[in-house]
Amino acid sequence: MAPHCHSPPDAHAPTTEGSVTPFLRLFDFSGKRVCVTGAASGIGLAAARRFGELGARLVLADRDAKGLEDAAAQLGPDTHSIVYDQADLVSIEALAEAAGRVDVLFANAGILLYEPLLELGWDELRRIVDVNLVGTTALVRLVGAAMVAAGGGAIIVTGSQLSFNGAEFRSVYAATKAALAQLVKTAALEWGRHGVRVNCLAPGRTLTNINRHLLGDPSRYREGLARIPLGRYGQPVDIANAAVFLASPAAAYVTGHTLVVDGGWILL
Repeated sequence: MAPHCHSPPDAHAPTTEGSVTPFLRLFDFSGKRVCVTGAASGIGLAAARRFGELGARLVLADRDAKGLEDAAAQLGPDTHSIVYDQADLVSIEALAEAAGRVDVLFANAGILLYEPLLELGWDELRRIVDVNLVGTTALVRLVGAAMVAAGGGAIIVTGSQLSFNGAEFRSVYAATKAALAQLVKTAALEWGRHGVRVNCLAPGRTLTNINRHLLGDPSRYREGLARIPLGRYGQPVDIANAAVFLASPAAAYVTGHTLVVDGGWILL
């Protein structure tokens, strides 16, 4: 009689404990401290809400004191909010000190000035660079130093799809966002040995206030929509979900990467 053979276990079958698979537990941020800048609205608020739903202890930061207060009220009593100015290095240092040791930094704050290059004033140019590049770099350095000392952490920086293609009236904005993608690569190289991962998110056109100059014009709205293979503009939650992935252990082997979340815009 032939010996009875047992089929080998299916290596791809989910293992469950109750109703939660081990993979889903990778997105459990319970006990983790997550700092989100630009958190009063748009992508930052959507990300803060998503991290909060997953159990994170939130530190929200923004220049908009009223918006920040409203955001904190929405997200519950365990939310800590800090008003700061991304263009002021002293204010950034105060934010980093007040936030303390965080497990995740989503460096999302930034500005967009919609002006032709020949009409962009020097003060405006400097402000875009100070907020988007200098301010973000300073914050990443300060928070990153604490993560390096602690032996781990995840940093996500908001870049832009415009790092990859030209954009009328947003020249310096695009330049600062391209620079952030390079900053992420260098930080990832230097800090990887300390267990710190650094990645960049590059949103495409997303329905937020920062894009009101483009999305408020019906002809520009239709023109942009025609360029997106997925047939819609992004919602803040689309970018928030990508940020959660990059911050989570599900992305434990991802660092120095720029993840484009644009519905396929840059394919055309």
